[in-house]
Amino acid sequence: MSADHAHDDWHQHTTAEGAPQEEHGSHASAKAMGLTLIAMVVGVVLTILILVAYFKSYVGNHKADVQEGTVGIMTPAFDAKLAARETLSSYSWIDREAKTVRVPIDSAMQSVMAEYQAANPSN
Repeated sequence: MSADHAHDDWHQHTTAEGAPQEEHGSHASAKAMGLTLIAMVVGVVLTILILVAYFKSYVGNHKADVQEGTVGIMTPAFDAKLAARETLSSYSWIDREAKTVRVPIDSAMQSVMAEYQAANPSN
């Protein structure tokens, strides 16, 4: 420790260093700090509002799914719809002995319309 100063030698400055530098925080602008604080508060409030709106929407949708009972029946209903679409859009035998076949619904509708148009050409 130096006799003139009440701190250790590490804090001693030499004349080669030149004039003492100003503190790093001495140029802090109160206006800039205030604007930064306001911007941060507004950002936090907006984030909270967005999260609350999202949470309410999510909970409302979840509640509706649970109350309407669609959560447990969605998969079987989807599977049944998929099976019905497959049945309506494929060829297969219904009864081989009676020579009854299933044709896709689109083909069947076009065939029936062609038959009606052939039977009644004025329409």
